[in-house]
Amino acid sequence: MRRTLLLIILAVYLPAQPAAAQQKFLMGYSSFSSNQIPLWVAKDEGLFKRYGTDPDLILIEGGTRGGQALISGDVPVMGMSGQPVISARARGADLVMIAGVVNKMNYVLIGAPSVRKPEDLKGKRIGAAQAGTASYHAVLLGLKHWGLDPRRDRITILQLGNQGARVASLQSGGSDAIIVNPGLGPSLKERGNNIIADFTELPIPYPQQTVSVRERSLKSDAEFIEKAMKGVVAGNSFSLDPRNKERVKQIIAKYLRLDRVEKAEEHYQSALKVMAPKPYVDGAGIASMIEFITESDPLVAKVKPEMVINHTLLKKLDDSGFFEQMSKR
Repeated sequence: MRRTLLLIILAVYLPAQPAAAQQKFLMGYSSFSSNQIPLWVAKDEGLFKRYGTDPDLILIEGGTRGGQALISGDVPVMGMSGQPVISARARGADLVMIAGVVNKMNYVLIGAPSVRKPEDLKGKRIGAAQAGTASYHAVLLGLKHWGLDPRRDRITILQLGNQGARVASLQSGGSDAIIVNPGLGPSLKERGNNIIADFTELPIPYPQQTVSVRERSLKSDAEFIEKAMKGVVAGNSFSLDPRNKERVKQIIAKYLRLDRVEKAEEHYQSALKVMAPKPYVDGAGIASMIEFITESDPLVAKVKPEMVINHTLLKKLDDSGFFEQMSKR
């Protein structure tokens, strides 16, 4: 009886043991766009915490800078396009893509009132982000698809930075066309501009949004990377579930700093068109990108898709039924 009484007293008066600590870390993402929705949702819905991590999300604009942040160790996990991973690998870095959230180009090309179709781009200025970023490469790939050559057709690609700077350039006449996230298309069209092309409809596979890490992290801290991946996969599944539409739109509005949730609708719809239910990296897209980058960077010719894709953790989650568990929640 005394032992029982002592246990009761201890249970009442001693503080409860804390739950297992969530592993804090910095997780980078490279663009202010709907491609990041799975990461934003996983953070705000507590899905990272559910599986044992608690990242602080940090915007590192431009995939090139994101690759540098990974190499330096400033961030252990980065959401960005595949191009910087390929370029870094060609120079001896150990970066790999462990998931492919978006495997198509998720952009629209917006033209000034006088620019209505791809042929009208001859002799014009197109605003993109910095050279080496996904939007810059998308412009080059789009021009190639339409049979246009920047040098021959006197097309200038301006390195303007983020989408806000590109929109301002178009409105001021500094650019004749700009490449932006599809969610900005309707409002720009209302101002008299034209949607020249929706890149999601082009038959060009492209590793637009990957989850990338260093290979050494997979070897030395596989358990941590797996926990982080579970959060990403859960965020991806939550975002694709139509039952969660309004909550996802609220999160989009928060991160894109929209003044009304209703404005998130276009961003939400554009993301649904390109997000992969099972976020494997598209090998065909990687092979195509390697071939394309090699034209201007011969070092990349030695890189093979299997050198920059590692599906070990994703396959483990898939084989365990993790994806199916997410879809049933």
